[in-house]
Amino acid sequence: MNIQQLKVFVYTVKYEKLYLVAKKLNIKQPTVTFHLNKLQDSLGVDLLKTRSFHSIKLTKAGEEFYKTAQIIINQYDELDLLMSDYKNLNKGSLSICSNHTPATYMILPYINDITKTHDNLSISVHVYGTSSIVNKVKNFECDIGIINSNDFNDDELIAHHFSDDPLIVVFTPDHPLNELDQITAYDLERHSFINHEEGSTTRSSIDNWTRENNIDLNVKMVSSGSESVKEAVKLGMGFAILSSTLVSAEIKNGTLSFHQIPKWTLNRKVYLIYRKGRIITPTMKLFIESLKHQV
Repeated sequence: MNIQQLKVFVYTVKYEKLYLVAKKLNIKQPTVTFHLNKLQDSLGVDLLKTRSFHSIKLTKAGEEFYKTAQIIINQYDELDLLMSDYKNLNKGSLSICSNHTPATYMILPYINDITKTHDNLSISVHVYGTSSIVNKVKNFECDIGIINSNDFNDDELIAHHFSDDPLIVVFTPDHPLNELDQITAYDLERHSFINHEEGSTTRSSIDNWTRENNIDLNVKMVSSGSESVKEAVKLGMGFAILSSTLVSAEIKNGTLSFHQIPKWTLNRKVYLIYRKGRIITPTMKLFIESLKHQV
């Protein structure tokens, strides 16, 4: 058993087509078949239910082998990347998966500062929901995750709280809520509400708050993006509960006004996360330290 055989096996399970595995590893398709057979022969265990490889179905042993083989391949690739970083000094890459608000309004200045002094670095930022980010970090599909969460804890991940991003009630300056010094849940029930899509972290927090306080909001519209919710509020369609970071510019220039959320007990935080036990490349360390020192 060798690393090439492990790679062939892992990619065969992942892509389910031998020609795709051959393309991925830059080898010929018969070589893929050779490595799959050689691996199973050397182990003395069938990992796949058929050796025709037209249909890729794992045996029970194959399922267990695949879990560990994935980790080995990922760690092998990490080692290769680590050595490349050291060999090329400032050369390296970093993949960041982030929620929308941190990606748009928080981390870009730090990325800008890093790339100014390390212009050979390649940094990519991908925007996903929190659950997708957590899964991608666990599966080595991105190096670092940036997420909004009230309290985050996961046994497989390291999490650093580096900023707060409280939610607030947001509305236009001519909205009736702006005439009040303080607002109650009853005040909110009387006006049209722009809500977030189900499954988002913000929506989950709002749903918990309404249940705990027996609040019945008058939902006028539901949107899948915070920017869309903000624009609806700016058009006067109703009020919303939004990230204070997301609307800080509009509040500063007077386009929007806000109140604190009544009976709100959650403190939304922003976390930097990465997988426990993974190798921290110099590029990862540079970004992590940058956030820790500058926030």
